[in-house]
Amino acid sequence: MTRHRHSLLFGLFIAVPVCLGANAVAQPVGNGGTRTAVNRPVPAIHGPEGVYAKIPARDEYGRDQLAMFRVWNPDPVGNHQANLQALHPVLARVVRKTQADNPGLPFVIGSGLRGGKLQRKAVAWGWSKTEDSAHRLGLAVDLWPLDPDGHVFFDPTTQNRIAVAVRKAAAELGAPIRWGGRFHGFKDTDRSHFELAPP
Repeated sequence: MTRHRHSLLFGLFIAVPVCLGANAVAQPVGNGGTRTAVNRPVPAIHGPEGVYAKIPARDEYGRDQLAMFRVWNPDPVGNHQANLQALHPVLARVVRKTQADNPGLPFVIGSGLRGGKLQRKAVAWGWSKTEDSAHRLGLAVDLWPLDPDGHVFFDPTTQNRIAVAVRKAAAELGAPIRWGGRFHGFKDTDRSHFELAPP
């Protein structure tokens, strides 16, 4: 496991500069953000004030959970629209309606459509039980709550409020939705997960 982690980190350190080129290397600035080669500020999304500031550093198995989240979705706020557009159109309408009807309940798409490689990673990390997930077809979405400061946080009460709002929007649109918070068994509960149910 440790050998795999070192190989992955080494690969990332090699691949990122090669893919981005020498001019894309970010430089620190005084306000805690970074500046790119074209001198535009880039918000700090990692670190103490970043989008994952409320996520515990370690998961229940002692793994570096922050690193996992950063690999999974480096910028959930910035990636929200692209993730929304990649969903099945019916599911995307449900998410849009939920957000429009509930402006005081902010959330982002943590995960939507997944390719095979990403789904295999979800299974390997224990974040999914099967490679044959509804995410593979854009029929499932994981909605992550945001606190008032724009940080992702997983609070069951807030996730339940999102679930009520999603189910209401889905009912009004006539879309059959299955919520992960109703999956059988405590370990199977996935309050962030919503999927289109077969009619």
